[in-house]
Amino acid sequence: MTMRYIGFWCPWSVAVVLAFSVTRASAAADDGCADSIAVLENTLVRLAADRIDGVLGAVADSTKALGDAYARLATDDQVPADREPWLARHTTQGSTTGFRTWPAELSSPPAFQAPYPGFYSYQGGALSDAVLRQLDLFEQLAPTFRSAYESSPFSWVYLTTADEAMMIYPYLPLDQAVNNGIPTENGYYKAANFGERAAGWTPPYVDLVGAGMMITASYPVYSGDRLLGVSSRDITLKQLARSVLSHLTDATGSSAVLIDSEGLAIDATDPALAAEIDRVNSEAGAAVLYVRTEDGIKRLGKNGAVASQSAEVGSAVERLLQQAERSSDPTVRLDVNGRHLLAARIERTGWLVVLMAPATPGP
Repeated sequence: MTMRYIGFWCPWSVAVVLAFSVTRASAAADDGCADSIAVLENTLVRLAADRIDGVLGAVADSTKALGDAYARLATDDQVPADREPWLARHTTQGSTTGFRTWPAELSSPPAFQAPYPGFYSYQGGALSDAVLRQLDLFEQLAPTFRSAYESSPFSWVYLTTADEAMMIYPYLPLDQAVNNGIPTENGYYKAANFGERAAGWTPPYVDLVGAGMMITASYPVYSGDRLLGVSSRDITLKQLARSVLSHLTDATGSSAVLIDSEGLAIDATDPALAAEIDRVNSEAGAAVLYVRTEDGIKRLGKNGAVASQSAEVGSAVERLLQQAERSSDPTVRLDVNGRHLLAARIERTGWLVVLMAPATPGP
């Protein structure tokens, strides 16, 4: 993927924004403009959802390409690895073994997210021949993973093998890599769509090292019918959401929120709601804040789920979610308390971009 979030809003959307501004300004003198405003509002919210879906699609494609690159190297006739160099470069902490991937002249391991790959085995200090071969493959693939990260430096890039070995870029220190436990039992590994051999997605979650709300794309890597492992990429959701939602608010003078299909709050343009998302999730150490009513939270039945303190927004979104469940339309519109609520679905994840626009000005 070569595009960055900041420039991802397509140039032709500028014309839509300008047309919206002009139409809304003239609506005070012409009631007939109301229909035009509705059309443009629908266009804007649909465009926002499509932009997010486009980024997710590019990340999924990149994740697949990285997995396919590993599969091409992991042939059965691979030359056995030389054990001694890896034994000379390893450090074991508990059941996690890390390997030096940085120049020997460095007196200590690199810092968090330094521009080096991290190689790990989660089988303890005893290294099997299979893991040693995988470490050799990691060295061959490291430049490819570095290039993938640098093309869009908003996410971790990593590969987890079925033998509990992992390569991650940029560098993750050993004392943090141990938090992965058994990698193949983690949510990012299990999120791969093994049935269709396609990229799958984790639910939104809070990053353990402070990057905020994230989501991971994971792709299962096979050689014939043999599962080799899973390639993955993380996405920092705040960066993605802000770059898209801001265009909605700039054009309409409204607020916008990104939620999953159950109302989990991912990000919002309203400063108070955005701060609440960060605060509540940080205190819980998990993604627990929902833009729903208390009754909606009870019906959801999720332990630890918290309803937003913004009761007005929660009530409006609750009604919107109920309507979206009954509708197959890609865009859902609902008038609540004199405001227009519009929601557009994001195809790959089922999330909703919700625009809460002011009522059309009267004559």
